[in-house]
Amino acid sequence: MKGDIFKKIGYIIIIAFCILFCARKLEGKSNENMIDEKIETKKEVKVESVYPLLDRDVFGDEIILWYTDATKQEIFIYAETVKGNLTPTWEEDSIFPPELVKLLEEMIYQSLDHSLDKFEWEEIQKSIYFRTINSFGADDLNPNLEEMKKLFPELKDSGIELRYDSDAYRKISGIEDCYNMFHFHITPEQDNYLLAIDSGGSAGHAVIQVAELKNGEFRIMSEFETQNPGYGRVIQYEEQFYYVFLPYNYNLKNYDGVALYKLGNDTVQENILIKYLPYSYMWKNIYNTAEGIGLEHYIESIKEEMTSDTYLENGRAGDIAVYYGDERAVDILLPENDETNRSDTCYQIDFMNIGIPIYIRKSNFIPSNYNSTWHLKSSFYLRSPKNGSIKTLENMEINHYLPNPLQPELVQMWFKEIEGKVYTFCLYHVSDYNYMLNVVRLEGNEVNRIRTDILSPRRHFVLTEGEKTIY
Repeated sequence: MKGDIFKKIGYIIIIAFCILFCARKLEGKSNENMIDEKIETKKEVKVESVYPLLDRDVFGDEIILWYTDATKQEIFIYAETVKGNLTPTWEEDSIFPPELVKLLEEMIYQSLDHSLDKFEWEEIQKSIYFRTINSFGADDLNPNLEEMKKLFPELKDSGIELRYDSDAYRKISGIEDCYNMFHFHITPEQDNYLLAIDSGGSAGHAVIQVAELKNGEFRIMSEFETQNPGYGRVIQYEEQFYYVFLPYNYNLKNYDGVALYKLGNDTVQENILIKYLPYSYMWKNIYNTAEGIGLEHYIESIKEEMTSDTYLENGRAGDIAVYYGDERAVDILLPENDETNRSDTCYQIDFMNIGIPIYIRKSNFIPSNYNSTWHLKSSFYLRSPKNGSIKTLENMEINHYLPNPLQPELVQMWFKEIEGKVYTFCLYHVSDYNYMLNVVRLEGNEVNRIRTDILSPRRHFVLTEGEKTIY
């Protein structure tokens, strides 16, 4: 009996101990939940409190204060230094005179693009291009208003006020968009004209017609289209007439060569395009810090890849890819996809160095019009720890509208973590085929400039003959 009592007491003690242990565990779990909640709340407060700090124009004027007139001049001098010696190129089976090709190559070599980078027409006319083509009679073959009245007496009695040369060109051609006209004689028996016609639209194309005036009517001998007017003029070399103009890189809108068409019945096929293009890039460091010196090994490792046709527009690029560093790809539901519930691939990294990752979506803008240029577009997002929703950092957006034409254009941007710090690499197109890499370390309100490098090309001539369409 006594033994049974002791057994019962033992069971009771064991049960009581188990109840007490479980209660303690539950209490501990509750405390853990409270701690987790406090941590989550602290995290939420941290993110919400820095949102105004992040939602600002981080990549605006503040990050390119380093780009000054002195910098532009340094880029120009460096580009001239490294481009290489003049080495004319000519194909032996070409229908074009080697002396003419050589003269045009010499013209291009003499800083062609820089001499046309002017706003005033008087300044443009002083450029190497105009000095060269005027030596081939370009001005004499382009009749002004008074000369047009002599060629076409009916203009005097038209009863229509003619104020500009182009008024006469439109009246005589009967084409509203005819903006230029040239007069020459392919043979002594022919009376020839070249009509330059704006094709309309935002792409800036021009239609060129080579015609013979016969019995008061223009008979079209040949017709072709160019991507841009390019200061097109008719010139004479020896006994032959040519139409010459400056094609450009459509993505960058920089002149990088000259096109020449032999005027006659086969003009569409009888042409040559002379381009002066990069084949490699030279780098020059123009600003550095102790941190910047520490990035030297990384920069050396990416130079060849960064300046390849894949990521850089250097006259041969087809599709230009977006460059990435240490950003990590993630799929998230962006605010603009709420209705479709479709996830998008973004890239995540703490590039502000404040312990909070930011989502990034980058894309290339490839121009389809005459005025815009290739540039990078980017959107930024922040995840709310409270409910996991994604908030757009609207003021941080880059180039959702056309960039400021007076500033260098951001064309690539990526992020690299080195020794616990995330660095922002910004690659800008600054002029011609010259680029500049600016490395900064962002940290809260601070924009710390770390280093700046110039990228300028070594160049050579690339000749293409006989293409039906030359852009």
